[in-house]
Amino acid sequence: MSGVAMDDGTATSAAPAKPARPWRARLVLAVRILAAVAIAYFIVATTVQQWSSVSATFRSLSWPSLAASLACAVACLWATMMAWRAMVGNLDHPLRIRDAAPIQLIGALGKYLPGTVWAYVVQMELGRRVGVSRAKVFIGSAVVTGLGVTVGLILTAPGFGVAFDGADASEHRTFAKIAVWCAVILLPLGLACCYPPLLTYLVSRAMRILRRPALDRPITWKPVLVSSAWCAVGYVTAGLHIWFLVRAHLPGLHGIVGSVFAMALAMSISTFVIVAPSGLGAREFLMGIALAGLGIPWPTAWALTLVSRLLFTLADVAAAGVSAAVGLRRIRNSTT
Repeated sequence: MSGVAMDDGTATSAAPAKPARPWRARLVLAVRILAAVAIAYFIVATTVQQWSSVSATFRSLSWPSLAASLACAVACLWATMMAWRAMVGNLDHPLRIRDAAPIQLIGALGKYLPGTVWAYVVQMELGRRVGVSRAKVFIGSAVVTGLGVTVGLILTAPGFGVAFDGADASEHRTFAKIAVWCAVILLPLGLACCYPPLLTYLVSRAMRILRRPALDRPITWKPVLVSSAWCAVGYVTAGLHIWFLVRAHLPGLHGIVGSVFAMALAMSISTFVIVAPSGLGAREFLMGIALAGLGIPWPTAWALTLVSRLLFTLADVAAAGVSAAVGLRRIRNSTT
């Protein structure tokens, strides 16, 4: 029988193909499509219902505020890339920034497809081109996602009471309270998984499931703390991103702290809404809850979340474009 090549260059005999179950794949696809349609309907219906406030909010924002908010969104993406680099460098081998940036920033565009897996697929392929195994790119991305959620929940924890107040003020009270309770429940679980021996065990089990070699060394506190620190920087810059949009309603240090809380809640919990492209709809809903809890009327809060989504999308595309251009230039220079 013909062999199947592995990442390390060895060959193994091909395993017998399992019978396909097209009905299950079609069912999963149908569920994802229905979920995506429901989320799109929620966004459109809410925006149309609150259109007068949405359009007024758009017109009230100045170009300097929008530019500063966009710059903070780019800084958030950079911090996320540095967190990813720190963890993957510990699992495999240290990565230069110029190698890590294209993998993480270009791969991140995959999150705009329904199903979080696409971002990982793109990152694994890009990582393989610079000598990092697909399995370790995937595991590293998953670990950093978990650390990011935990850091976000830590930053959210002091404002859980505000989040519940925002849930009462929103137009979807039941779903809002469920989301906040999920944050409360997930926080201790996330903290436990950040403990290096337990994290090493979980990663080792994942590598075994993926049928890849075990880790060369256990995960220590250093990569956990460095990645977590960069995640915290990402949340702070994301908070400044939203503060430049809401500072007319939430001025001063109180507004900055509240904005960091709002983004931490929205970005951490929306990570679990894997059927939505980049948490689309879920992140805006949760951010609106937090901003409403801070005293911003729900229609205005919703409008501001739409502006935030647009700016973050522009930041994603710009960061990926610059990384791709730098990578292409390096390839051309190396061939001349």
